[in-house]
Amino acid sequence: MYEPNYQSLSLINFPKFSPLSEISNLNSIRSQSIPTQLLQKAIAINQVPTAFLFTGSNDLEKRQILKYFLPLLLHHSQSSEALENCRSLIEVGNHPDILWIEPSYLHQGNLILKSIACQEQLTFKHSPQIRIEQIREINQFLAYPPLTASVKIVVIENAELMNNNAAHAVLKRLEEPGKATFILLASHAELLLPTICSRCQIIPFKSLSLSEMSEVLQMNGFSQICEHPDILHMAQGSPNQACEIWTAIIKIQEIDSTLLQLSFFNQKLSQLLIAAKMVSQSLDYSSQKWLLSYWQYQFWTTQRNRKKIEILEAAKQTLNRASNQLVWEVCLLKLAEQSGKADAFL
Repeated sequence: MYEPNYQSLSLINFPKFSPLSEISNLNSIRSQSIPTQLLQKAIAINQVPTAFLFTGSNDLEKRQILKYFLPLLLHHSQSSEALENCRSLIEVGNHPDILWIEPSYLHQGNLILKSIACQEQLTFKHSPQIRIEQIREINQFLAYPPLTASVKIVVIENAELMNNNAAHAVLKRLEEPGKATFILLASHAELLLPTICSRCQIIPFKSLSLSEMSEVLQMNGFSQICEHPDILHMAQGSPNQACEIWTAIIKIQEIDSTLLQLSFFNQKLSQLLIAAKMVSQSLDYSSQKWLLSYWQYQFWTTQRNRKKIEILEAAKQTLNRASNQLVWEVCLLKLAEQSGKADAFL
């Protein structure tokens, strides 16, 4: 049985890919010709829609292409010098005519942006959301005309994480956009309200092949991840997900490295219940989710056990909706039952 070894991995604080990662030109993103052609055409014929929806799991290249086109959307007919000045403001996140909305965590009554939580290495037991309070910022932002550009731009990152109230507020705003262009970034269009999708021009981003993803990771300083094909396969063509998985694996190793081995399930039920408590209390939501996904991948590649995959998927869907410790206990007991260990409590 395949037992991956991560003992060689050093503990590293992985920087999150910046929302505005640097690219010099579109030739550096050869794998995304369709999005670049669609955006170039819309700008060239001056028919920019009210809203774009960038879809696909490849967050890095969505952000890179967005960064390249933002100055062109803001200053369509201005000089190259004006475009460069605009690009400089975007680079430092200080353009007055761009509002960037991203998921946030609610902690002690305060909203903490996902990017800030990542930079400060803050962990939470719940998943981030885009909340109605953040969408209200859009109304305030659009209450005044553009300061330096011909149009204002609102970017909503991880739009699939909008809660119900936020999603309906965005829909209402899309019906009356004013002098603004909306750009929504989401992993899958199906995760958004159909009425939101119908008001957007969809720009599809393809997942990268293993070789393309390895190239991107190496270019961004993550060559060590490329030595672990299981991580690359789990990432499903997304360099960001590859880094998230590796970060989660290192956190998991810190509390119990046996969690990454299928031999972990050979323990007595009493030991599994202790592990359930440890995992629920020691790992943040993202790491718990990736541990379940990691087990799914291992059970599928080594056993092709569909029932175990379904048990793990049910646990992923239930996290944060009930006591996480209870979710883990039920999950591990069901997996033990599938392995014929239901009576081995002592």
